[in-house]
Amino acid sequence: MSRVARKETQMARPDPHEKAAALNGGAAPVEPTIDQVRELLFGEKHRSNEQQHRDLETAIAGLRADMLERFSMLESRMADLDRETERRHATAIDGIGSALSDLGAHVRKLAEPRVRK
Repeated sequence: MSRVARKETQMARPDPHEKAAALNGGAAPVEPTIDQVRELLFGEKHRSNEQQHRDLETAIAGLRADMLERFSMLESRMADLDRETERRHATAIDGIGSALSDLGAHVRKLAEPRVRK
């Protein structure tokens, strides 16, 4: 048989899947055995991996919440320290100002002429 004749006979043969699809209303037939074999071989591992994924997501969410709480506490502590530093700074400036005033008063006393009796 020639090549052309062989091609024509191959093209003329209907595909078994097409025949089944035509009978099923256009839908391709489902091969449940492949799915069953896949489930038997990999189903448990797949479910195990999904459970581990959910566990990791839960752990990450817990860690995230913990870290956000710690960051909030740290920011609060830093704000408290900032206020304390500002207060000490203001107190130190007041102390320096008072010391300078006292020094000025002392210098004025020294500059006054002494009264002789």
